[in-house]
Amino acid sequence: MRHLLLLATIGAVTLAGLARADDPVPIREVLADPDAYHFRMVSLQGTVRGVTPLPPYTPGPDTTCYGAYTFVLEDETGSMEISVLGICGRPFMRAPEVVEGESILLVAQIFSSEQELSVAKGPVKKLRAVANSIRHLSPPAAPVEPAATDQPEEPSRPEGEGKPEKDGGY
Repeated sequence: MRHLLLLATIGAVTLAGLARADDPVPIREVLADPDAYHFRMVSLQGTVRGVTPLPPYTPGPDTTCYGAYTFVLEDETGSMEISVLGICGRPFMRAPEVVEGESILLVAQIFSSEQELSVAKGPVKKLRAVANSIRHLSPPAAPVEPAATDQPEEPSRPEGEGKPEKDGGY
């Protein structure tokens, strides 16, 4: 009976830990100790700033990737750049799926600035976060309507009105 109680307790603690793993981590915590998050998937929540589409890139021979972009995710504790990888293979341009000012929740893989991030000689000296999934918490902003002018709107004309009639010549 004691073993059953012990297993139930361990299971409850494990489930509680898993539930917390989905809670957004403040950006300040990732920036303060990036090595603790190296190569981990982390939930981050904040506001999108500075969306920048990137040109196609070539990660290897005979492969080109399209539609990559970066943006800054900002919360009340700090901000960090997020990369969204392109789609590799067939040429496919896509618009970024985030817009300036919208609130999102994302899961990103963190690459610590102190760890070697590529096969190039020497470490890459930059903290990177690569988005794995993005969930929109606020709808993207609606496009701004053009301002009304004082010009009266031209009435619509029936089909053919104002066009010269065919006259059998030529």
